Amino acid sequence: MIAIRDRDEVIERLGADPLANVVLLKHLSAYPQHTRAFQRCSPVGTATLVLMDTAASDYDRKTYPTAAHAALIRSDDAALTEALLGELPTDSGIVFKLGSTAEHDVVKRRYPLARKTSFLSFTSSERIPGRDKGIVGESATDAMYALYRTQNHEQDWLSALLTSGRAFTCMIDSGDEPLSVCFAFESYGQVWEIGGVVTRPEQRGRGLGSRVVGTALEELARRGLMARYQVHEDNIASIRLAESLAMKPLLRLTHYLHEC
Repeated sequence: MIAIRDRDEVIERLGADPLANVVLLKHLSAYPQHTRAFQRCSPVGTATLVLMDTAASDYDRKTYPTAAHAALIRSDDAALTEALLGELPTDSGIVFKLGSTAEHDVVKRRYPLARKTSFLSFTSSERIPGRDKGIVGESATDAMYALYRTQNHEQDWLSALLTSGRAFTCMIDSGDEPLSVCFAFESYGQVWEIGGVVTRPEQRGRGLGSRVVGTALEELARRGLMARYQVHEDNIASIRLAESLAMKPLLRLTHYLHEC
């Protein structure tokens, strides 16, 4: 078994398959001062742990106030997963973010776990034929930002990404106002995430959300980028939207809380 603790080496190894490892890579990229990376490798597989200070993440800080750390694990061997657990602190709460039942089964042998929530990710590399596309832009209007804010996407955050060329917007409009919007932004390298999908309440049920997300998928495919579309497990409408666009399941990340 080989133990790797060099952050840059772990990132390079994960980057060989950025779509499969996008969650780990996104955290390492977004929180460089608040994450550590560990790997265990053997002839039978690889296991990776990203340990993050929850204080760095607004979502984790608010959602899991009793957890000092978030532990993201991706592994294909139970023995390697077990070896990684020795890197975890023993004196603080931890929220585990796990992508498989096998990982959960190893962790729960050492830590009492309470399931909290789960997020599903979908992907698509194909253009969506035969659809009435929306408008792709490199900026957003005040009316679009107002819709994005209903999902807690602040203007300063998105405008900085748009200005740097690391995001674009999509819109279905009526000629004078946006009816449905979304955006896509760089998650890690060639993997871009679709988010901010909002349709005006009075316009829902017309397939506008599917059209605007289809526009984003078309643009990502045109640019040669890989798409990620993440939804909460309870968001049935968004799951059906992904299925209507023939998007393929990519991963499921389930959160489990361990409190000291």
